[in-house]
Amino acid sequence: MKRSLLVFLGISNILLATEFEYGSGTFSMKGGFLGSTSEISADISTYSLVTRHANIFGDFFYAYDINWYDSKTLTQNQYTYNNLASSANNALNIDNSSLSIPAMDYRLQGLDANIKVGYDIWHQDKDNFLGIGAIVGISLPWIDSSKSDNSNSSSNSDSSSSNILGIFPDTKTSIRTYKLGATINFQKALIEKKLSLYALGSYAYQTGDIDNDYIDSSYSVDGTFQEYNIGLYFTPFTEEFKWGFLTLSPRIYATIGYKYSKWSVDKMTINMSGQEINSDILSPLSTEFDMDSSIGYFGLGYSF
Repeated sequence: MKRSLLVFLGISNILLATEFEYGSGTFSMKGGFLGSTSEISADISTYSLVTRHANIFGDFFYAYDINWYDSKTLTQNQYTYNNLASSANNALNIDNSSLSIPAMDYRLQGLDANIKVGYDIWHQDKDNFLGIGAIVGISLPWIDSSKSDNSNSSSNSDSSSSNILGIFPDTKTSIRTYKLGATINFQKALIEKKLSLYALGSYAYQTGDIDNDYIDSSYSVDGTFQEYNIGLYFTPFTEEFKWGFLTLSPRIYATIGYKYSKWSVDKMTINMSGQEINSDILSPLSTEFDMDSSIGYFGLGYSF
């Protein structure tokens, strides 16, 4: 019964008010995964269903966003690990080529969803408010890993290297995290009932695990999540209709904005090469792992 009620309320909200957003920008990763020495980045597209602020029970509010991420390919050259292995192998008179790791291609896809609830400490109307509250969310991205085309090209020129590089399979690294924290939600009319400025911010504790399907490895991770969102809300059409005790104020609106989000984890190493490598070798590579995105977006929505 409770589950049916939640489903009904969710569908009702989407029917009464929702916004579709398309975003484009940059996604980057730095540290924490095998052989990283610097940030690697790629273009990313996002598709979102959003309700930024909706009042219930007076000045209480709720909000949600459901986001799908899809990046282009990121290429990482495994300099750190290869240099470390080379130094150790030279000292031990071991063939370096047998332990070198080729450049790897990564592509990120996945889902991120958040629910916010809170209270407007200042509320003038639906276009002028300042609310504070809590955010709970879940992130379910995955990263597909494979040898880059550059590695394959290099291997063709060296038969011994080709045999070595050939053992690196395609792998998938899945990330499941949950977040809990605080949020702030602000909107101010610039032109009454036509144009508003909005800003949102969230900061949360984020925890979860990371799994690699090939080597059947799992890492528990803890870190912080932060997100900042600013934009303009334009309403070309507003009207008010009354039928007895029922009042409806239908709106069709557009938004344009910028959103930055970041997830940081302290001191860990993620092996996405698809090879079983001794943890003692990985330990010197342990570093802070960051994933962040900078997205410009536009949206179209309606409400009643």
